[in-house]
Amino acid sequence: MHGRRLLAGLTSSRGKAQIVTAGLYAGVVVLVLGACWLFICNFDQLLPREKLIQSAEMAKWRPTDEHLKVFAGGVWRDPAFWRSVNVTVVTATITAAIAALIGIPAAYALSRYKVPGRSLIGVLFSSVIVLPSSSIGLCLIVMFQYGPLHNLQERLGLHVVYSLPGIIAVQLVLSLAMGICAWKAAFDSVNPRLEHVARSLGGSPWRAFWTVTLPTAKAGVIAGLILAWTRAAAEFGGVLIFCSTFAERPLAAFSPVTKLLQLHKADPLAVNMWSQIEYGNIEYGFAVGFALVFVSAASVYAIHKLGGKTYVW
Repeated sequence: MHGRRLLAGLTSSRGKAQIVTAGLYAGVVVLVLGACWLFICNFDQLLPREKLIQSAEMAKWRPTDEHLKVFAGGVWRDPAFWRSVNVTVVTATITAAIAALIGIPAAYALSRYKVPGRSLIGVLFSSVIVLPSSSIGLCLIVMFQYGPLHNLQERLGLHVVYSLPGIIAVQLVLSLAMGICAWKAAFDSVNPRLEHVARSLGGSPWRAFWTVTLPTAKAGVIAGLILAWTRAAAEFGGVLIFCSTFAERPLAAFSPVTKLLQLHKADPLAVNMWSQIEYGNIEYGFAVGFALVFVSAASVYAIHKLGGKTYVW
């Protein structure tokens, strides 16, 4: 009798689990179909359209209407688009590298040591993640345009606002917050006893970290790097407020290094997308938007393939 009740209970539990699993799968299917439907509905935006009424400002961005006769505005033939790709790749890569140099040691310290105010630090980074990036751009403008940092820039003859380093500065704030959360989760998943064993065998704390902790947490560290790079590459609001658009700035405003690398007169892809749509290049802007979607999807896929079980979500 008791065995029958136990069997009935197990059967009931399995039934409930199957219902929950089916519900989750149904939700995933709805999300996937919804995303596909959005793509299908907006695909026609890449097709040539009839002539639009141009203002004087729009004429700067659309000197001819030849792009209206080409799929996606002929974005792949536009040198400015490839300069935008270069700006995005270069700034995101530099930002991710700086975030890794600062964030990985910081995440390890937060994971292993009793740092004063550790809970407050965690709340701070979480707040940065959920804040609108435009607010961060506004805060950086106040920080660099007034007070000690402004005086220091005047003495050194530097101007971070509206510059290539300014793009990196905005990206770094958000990438560092995302990266530290991912890297701390990766180090939290590593048993500290492994480090203690390595150190008991004569290894230094640095050697134990380099040979034991870091290889064990490798998947999570790589996932954090991809996450930091993707967050930097997709940044829009903060960059737009803090750096405006390079395409509207005079050539004299750029440094020789920026011009040598052909990074002038172009914006990161997210800002370029907004600029093109704002000035009437609808097909062009949607093409850039689709490119950003594919980059983000590839990054998420890479995280799932390489990140193991150390996702921050």
